Amino acid sequence: MNELYRQRRQRHLRQMLHYLRLVFNDHFVIALMFFVGGLGLAYSNWLKTVSPRDTWIILVVGLILWLGLAIGRIATLLEPADTVFLLPREHDLHAYLVHAWHYSWWLAQAVQVIVVGLTVPILMLVDQLSGVSLLALLVTQLALKDSELTVRVTRLYRLPQAPARWLGMANAGLALVILALSLLVSPWLGAVLALILAGGQRWWHNQVWPHTVVAWQADIKSEANRMLGIYRFFNLFTDVPMVQGSVKRRKYLDWLLRWLPRDQTHAFGYLFTRGMLRGTEFSGLVTRLTVIGAILLYFIGHGWLAIGLDVIFIYLIGFQLLPFYKRYDNIVFTHIYPLAAPLKFKNFQRLLTVILSTTGIIFLIAVWLSNAPLAQVGILLVVNAIEIYLLVAWYAKMRLA
Repeated sequence: MNELYRQRRQRHLRQMLHYLRLVFNDHFVIALMFFVGGLGLAYSNWLKTVSPRDTWIILVVGLILWLGLAIGRIATLLEPADTVFLLPREHDLHAYLVHAWHYSWWLAQAVQVIVVGLTVPILMLVDQLSGVSLLALLVTQLALKDSELTVRVTRLYRLPQAPARWLGMANAGLALVILALSLLVSPWLGAVLALILAGGQRWWHNQVWPHTVVAWQADIKSEANRMLGIYRFFNLFTDVPMVQGSVKRRKYLDWLLRWLPRDQTHAFGYLFTRGMLRGTEFSGLVTRLTVIGAILLYFIGHGWLAIGLDVIFIYLIGFQLLPFYKRYDNIVFTHIYPLAAPLKFKNFQRLLTVILSTTGIIFLIAVWLSNAPLAQVGILLVVNAIEIYLLVAWYAKMRLA
């Protein structure tokens, strides 16, 4: 079992590294630099306005730390065929799950260190915590995450219905209480209580697993959902075969189709538009990037940084929509119908222009709502118009030729 998990972990890491190389390309690294730099600048400027009288911020920090405990799950790497081939060795699967626990523990705790590190400047300004007290808070956070991961491992086994229902909720409630005591009373009290909770969860786990069986179906479904979330993130930047979009009726969007001409020269335009409205893969991608970009521009709506972010997000959306042009090439009827290829490309250009123009307008509204000068909004309008024209008329034609 140890060797099995080691092999699967190596295969999993090779796959993740393959997609990470595609995600962290030159364009995304530049966008990430703008993003991190903008957030860092905004955070630094906001800290200058904070004073020890703003005690309400402590409650917000506690909520952030509590929500941060949900980051990081158990990477079991279980596969559907395991229900058949590993079932005879079910008792030995505990060693497999222990390795999954250890692997996930280090990754999850690294995230907790980052979360606590981001809140340190606030706590030093508002709560007047010293270096030793901050260390105690870090121990509290790590112990609470250890307890949360132990609960996740315990729930990989088939527990009675009542304990399985309340186990996660009770642990989350206790974590919230301990964080409140740590921030409002004493970080050392929180550290002691968190260590007791983590030790109690481990003791209870060791008492439970030898007397039960593995919840095969639930565990495999949970692992599939975990990997699907990772693949969906990668799918924002590159084509991932494991992500298959679904189709939804979305009757409430039918009014948009009434504006489309339905003659022969616009047949592909109708097909592309209806596919965009009813499909979840590309429409979800456009929606997510538009919302993220608008939020960032609202909070960083001044100067050249906002213009740079606007240009990068419109480029990312346009770049990710290009594969949609060949979405229906495998359908034989699109080749039988007597339509020339230039008509198809012209219809796709029209759809691309509408989507990017709508995104550009949303970005302009976000910048305007951030109290940016009208001159900057005007400059952004001109930049968006030039970029959209180049993306649609030149870049798309070059890439899809």
